[in-house]
Amino acid sequence: MTYAYVRNAWYAHPRLPPKKSRRGHVSKMDRLEITPLAIFYPLSTHGLLPLPHTHIPTMRFLSALSIKSLSVLLAAVASVHAAGEEAAIASDDSAVVKLSAETFSDFIAANPLVLAEFFAPWCGHCKALGPNFAEAADELSPKEIKLAQIDCTQHQGLCSDHGIRGYPTLKVFRGSEDAVSDYEGPRSADGIVKYMLKQSLPAVSVFEDLTKLESFIAEAGSSVIVETGVKDNATFSDFANLHRDEFIFAQSTSADVAKKYGENKILVFFDGLEDPAVFAGDEVTAETLAEFIASESFPYFGELDSNTYQKYMSNPTPLAYLFYTSAEEREEYAPLIKELAKENRGKINFVGIEAARFGRHAENLNMKQEFPAFALHDATNNKKYGVNQDSALTPQAVKDFVKKFIAGEAEAIVKTEDIPEVQENAVYKIVGKTHDEIINDESRDVLVKYYAPWCGHCKRLAPTFEELAELYQNDKDAAAKVRIANVDATLNDVDVEITGYPTLILYPAGDKSNPIVHKGGRDLQSLIAFIKENGTNGVDGNELEAPAKKEGESKEENVHDEL
Repeated sequence: MTYAYVRNAWYAHPRLPPKKSRRGHVSKMDRLEITPLAIFYPLSTHGLLPLPHTHIPTMRFLSALSIKSLSVLLAAVASVHAAGEEAAIASDDSAVVKLSAETFSDFIAANPLVLAEFFAPWCGHCKALGPNFAEAADELSPKEIKLAQIDCTQHQGLCSDHGIRGYPTLKVFRGSEDAVSDYEGPRSADGIVKYMLKQSLPAVSVFEDLTKLESFIAEAGSSVIVETGVKDNATFSDFANLHRDEFIFAQSTSADVAKKYGENKILVFFDGLEDPAVFAGDEVTAETLAEFIASESFPYFGELDSNTYQKYMSNPTPLAYLFYTSAEEREEYAPLIKELAKENRGKINFVGIEAARFGRHAENLNMKQEFPAFALHDATNNKKYGVNQDSALTPQAVKDFVKKFIAGEAEAIVKTEDIPEVQENAVYKIVGKTHDEIINDESRDVLVKYYAPWCGHCKRLAPTFEELAELYQNDKDAAAKVRIANVDATLNDVDVEITGYPTLILYPAGDKSNPIVHKGGRDLQSLIAFIKENGTNGVDGNELEAPAKKEGESKEENVHDEL
């Protein structure tokens, strides 16, 4: 199993992860993180994305921890749950405002910026947050930024109206119940303060001085989107408000700025002041801006870590990784990679990734943990590529590899089990190297089960699936028209979107471009009906099953007669 380092896993109570990561559901223990510990989640797609909808046993997750770390974790959990419910509730002398169903709407309308915590007094994570929330409220109070609490055990209707499904849930309100967004910042007092102070700033910073604007861009530490020569552009302002947590926005009507960067332009400064990208669309709309920024807001040579992974993973552009072992090694490759990034802008994004912290991610890219290394993942088809690791990595090898990939000549690294010499069971075993060949057999309707060995549902289905396979295999004509197969999706790369285990997909004969996902019952009769109704060959498994039953019944009758 490979793992990715994940922070801010702070949800209690069964609940999906935050909006940007809403792809998986894990257990209460799986979501808890004690900051000093290195906690890893199983990898998927690019490798740092949230879990698919599968059931990962808690103890598999905990096995990533050392015994010492586990004891620290359990002790911390015990201390949190030992705290009284008062730990979750702000004291009366703090600046936290306690709201009810009767006071909530008026309070939100009267205050331009409110951070509201929806909580339950018994919740361990709420108890841990309580002191930090109160401390942040005291510090932010003089700045007219209000922090409020809503006890969902007392005001269930209000919490239900706001879609609260877990505790604590924090939401940012801007003078209206409709102007609301999820809080996506840290949970320390200092982190809350910094996040809310940023929220209090205008979404667009205005500069009338070229020097000040350039200093702002240089010190931003992330991509800055700048509009020149236009004042009060509603489209730009609305877009900035919508994406204020993702990017930094600025405007200037300065003649000096227009002279240097052009008038009535929208630019993305993604790497300090170096080579800003200029919007070249005919019309500025929310859609055209989003498309432009999505492709131009990445630095030529970025860094993949817990702060940036979501941005990179949400972008479909192929992602190239340089696994480096030291800052000096990263610097050695930086000029070449920036050059390659400029040449292939919009075709490949390039990042450095620290091997000492995230080296295990190499395995998810089908590479060995031997560094430095260079790999590439195309998330559009889930194919992985890499520079051959039989010899030491060199800048020239990286350059040649990128050239081959762009030309479509790079060979994907396929994770696969060995091809079986003999098929030992009625269910045909597929591996990574044989997957496409088997499913594209134009003469057969091919039903494939994509499974994981640890999946309980897969284990329960196995006997029925074997019985189904025997049904068709034991009839010569049916065996030529229907194949029942499976593949361990944890050990074999397949170009199939798998959202959970088991996933059953039928590839009809003569119509392989239109596979059909099975969504019905998993009993034998349901599977037989699925194949008959959706398969091109229309084989009725019940017609094959009847003779077998009659033969069995006949034998039983003969035995009975002899008795």
